[in-house]
Amino acid sequence: MGEFSVRLRQRITDTETALRRAMYAKDVYAVQVEQGELDSLLRIAAEHGVDVARSAAA
Repeated sequence: MGEFSVRLRQRITDTETALRRAMYAKDVYAVQVEQGELDSLLRIAAEHGVDVARSAAA
C-alpha cells in the first residue's frame, strides 16, 4: 500500500494548496469544490489507515 499512501498524501497536499488559493481569491464555488474533494480524500485515508497528519498540517 506504499504507492497508494504516497499518491493519496500528494493528492491531499495538492488539494489543500488549491483550497488555500481559492480562499485567497475569494472564489466561493472553488472553495466548496476543493473542500468537498479534501473531505473525500481524508475520508478515504481514514478508511485505509493512511496517516495524513503531516499533509493536513501543511
